[in-house]
Amino acid sequence: MPICQHNGCGKEYTEEENTDNVCQFHPGTPIFHEGLKGWSCCKKRFCDFGEFLSHPGCAFGKHTDVKEENDVDANATLKELAQAPVDRLSLEQKQKDASMRDTTSKVDVPVSVTASSEKALAKLQAKKSEATNELKVGQPCTRNACKGTYEGETSNEEDCVHHPGEPVFHEGYKYWSCCPKKKTIDFDEFLEMKGCATGTHRWVKPAEAKVKKCRYDWFQSEDKIMLTVYAKCVDPEKLSVKANSDSLTIDLVYEEVNKFTLELHLGGKIAPSECAATLSGTNLKVKLAKEDWVSWDDLEAGKATKEDK
Repeated sequence: MPICQHNGCGKEYTEEENTDNVCQFHPGTPIFHEGLKGWSCCKKRFCDFGEFLSHPGCAFGKHTDVKEENDVDANATLKELAQAPVDRLSLEQKQKDASMRDTTSKVDVPVSVTASSEKALAKLQAKKSEATNELKVGQPCTRNACKGTYEGETSNEEDCVHHPGEPVFHEGYKYWSCCPKKKTIDFDEFLEMKGCATGTHRWVKPAEAKVKKCRYDWFQSEDKIMLTVYAKCVDPEKLSVKANSDSLTIDLVYEEVNKFTLELHLGGKIAPSECAATLSGTNLKVKLAKEDWVSWDDLEAGKATKEDK
């Protein structure tokens, strides 16, 4: 009896049995990459060879004993690969290479601050000053436990007696984290607790810092990678760009209170000493100099493989 030549089938059949949709097969070819196995016509990838072999085909049709032109004998290839010895040295080397990532210390990537960045920051400060100048008489100090109110410029010269800590409510007791020994059950008594620190009044409560995500994209040329992080009014004093030969870390604060961190395991090798960054009013551009002039599959190592799963 003839044997079906469709990938993933390999069954014997008779012409009487060869009806429509009797054959379940893979129209693509087998793919083996970095320990993963799969079919080019399917996104799913397997680590276990047995699971790969048993994965049902994604197409149906009639059996055929004719190989497609330039087709490979997938069934024979699979049997050969299944019987092939595992290259333990190669696997151990890959595991060693993976464990070596990020162990070398990162160096600072120099950042150039453009005029547009300085202009954007100045505009942000001016807007903040306008909000401060709009103080109204009778506006209370925002520091914990302070009883002061704004009565004019002279109020800025007064002492602000407050609690720098946070309120704590535990098992019926109420107290300030900065004064853990002074506890009370009565709420009114808690509110009247005199502050333990002295400073200046704070009429406008600052916005709380928030961890946010920033959009970023990249492109490559023969000798470099250009990465752009989109964030407005980044503070140069709170900006850090560090890199080693295979990793990049960016820490930044934008619009005074928004924090963003980007950690990348790069898709290729770079020369950290030849990298540079430029900060503008709307984004941060990082030039990563390639160590060897080869094309990267992706900005991040292993990302393309994960997306194919």
